[in-house]
Amino acid sequence: MKTLLLICASLLMLSSCAPSRSQLITLNSNNLKSTSQQSFAYDTDTLRLSYQFFSERGTVHFTIENKLSKPLYIDWQRSSFIIGQKKLDYWHDVASVNLNGSAYTSTYSRYLRNSSSSYSSISLNGKIQKDNFVDYIPPATKLDKSQFVVLPGDYLNLPGPFSVKQVPSTNSSTTKPVEIQEYQYTDINSPLSFRNYLTLSTDKEFKNEFVIDSKFWASTVQVMSHKQLTGGDVYEFDLKDSNSSVLKSLPYYRSNAFFINLNMDD
Repeated sequence: MKTLLLICASLLMLSSCAPSRSQLITLNSNNLKSTSQQSFAYDTDTLRLSYQFFSERGTVHFTIENKLSKPLYIDWQRSSFIIGQKKLDYWHDVASVNLNGSAYTSTYSRYLRNSSSSYSSISLNGKIQKDNFVDYIPPATKLDKSQFVVLPGDYLNLPGPFSVKQVPSTNSSTTKPVEIQEYQYTDINSPLSFRNYLTLSTDKEFKNEFVIDSKFWASTVQVMSHKQLTGGDVYEFDLKDSNSSVLKSLPYYRSNAFFINLNMDD
């Protein structure tokens, strides 16, 4: 009986914590091209820079492919991710350290006449690491980077009017159409805009440096039930992993979009 009650309580807790609605945010760019199935890309004879955003909260994943027969260099100290007018640096002049150790208490000291406390000792060992502020990309290789998310908050605030559309349900168990709210924005009135500013060079002294300033903004936001976004029940931990294969199987998968899960009443 107790086991049954625990199972029921667990199911109730999971259902109450599960998101009920989602925002699907489609991005646009003034200087990069994309389609729903192909990522944003900047393509030249020197390199190909491509972006992938589809994940919860919009992980900014980009890949730089070196097309040259010599190394390509990127200066992270002079590269930034920019939300609105807020600059987030890729590189900081700090080092991280990972420590591990062990401790023991001397049983002998407890038997000493004047001892009021036990004696303890601890030894630590670890490694200090510091990222390079310049990376090089060998010829015919790629560099991947995933450091920031587009929207760290709980939801995207959506000003302005919206339209209501009837769309087919993505849940195979029902044929009843569902309603979604759709907001349309331009690059002028969009509630979300961001840039990815990268400084690169074809030589390690950066005598031939150049900048790629990728600019993005939210052009369409669709608000729908969470089950409409996913097509039914899915494992939530898979949705939180930007590398999960589950993401590409979602009915609303788009490489130029990302989603936010909302915990609210329908």
